[in-house]
Amino acid sequence: MSQLSMEKGDLEDVPEVAVPEGYRLRTFRPGDEIGLAHIYTVCELGNESPGAIRHRMLEHPCFAPERIFLLEWAGEAVATAAAWVEPDQPGYGYLRMVGVLPEHRRKRLGVTVALAAIAHTRGEGLRRQRLRTDDWRHVAIGMYLDLGFVPLLLDATHATRWEIVGNELGRPDLVSRGRPRAARRRRGGL
Repeated sequence: MSQLSMEKGDLEDVPEVAVPEGYRLRTFRPGDEIGLAHIYTVCELGNESPGAIRHRMLEHPCFAPERIFLLEWAGEAVATAAAWVEPDQPGYGYLRMVGVLPEHRRKRLGVTVALAAIAHTRGEGLRRQRLRTDDWRHVAIGMYLDLGFVPLLLDATHATRWEIVGNELGRPDLVSRGRPRAARRRRGGL
């Protein structure tokens, strides 16, 4: 089953990034694969080994150290998000791999790293940000909604799935707030 998708269509209204006391926000540096692998494993984000991270992220054509954000606590990476771009999908960036270790949750660290990634996307001159998520990631979806993302209805299953997620989150209006896939022009005819 495909992941759910969301989009933030206006990156001008992104608030300043406020880093909670005791944490330090920074971008990727060599060796961070170990900390990222730990966060990705605990948060069930995939790329669970340093080697997999090197292969799937650091060797990706869009990789740049300034696109991966980490929050540290006492020198340990405890939260992360990435501001990705896809060369074959111009015009918008992707918010990817948002994760916070459980012992550091409920401190708005996900918001902090997500805002850093969104601000970076805006700084690259892009005007829209997309993301993919799973139906069961209710806390993350709630955060994305609060940050101004709306559901995208990209396949036949999405409206029903967003309706279920909306009801589970107490936000039954999600489908009505969603954006359907743009209609494709017919070839060679009316």
